[in-house]
Amino acid sequence: MTDTQEKIVNLLLANKHLSAAKIAEQLELGSRSIEKNIKKLKEYGILIRHGSPKNGYWEIVDRDLQ
Repeated sequence: MTDTQEKIVNLLLANKHLSAAKIAEQLELGSRSIEKNIKKLKEYGILIRHGSPKNGYWEIVDRDLQ
């Protein structure tokens, strides 16, 4: 996992309702960069999105990260 991906996971552990745009804002990165990293985290089986883009939330699946 990259440094950026670790930061994303840490933010989502603190608030599972954050959007990619809010994560990008907090990390001072582009939203496209965050979306690519989130896609990788989903491929690794670390993140799962539940619900709609507007009202959904993230689940951290890898218990070692919680």
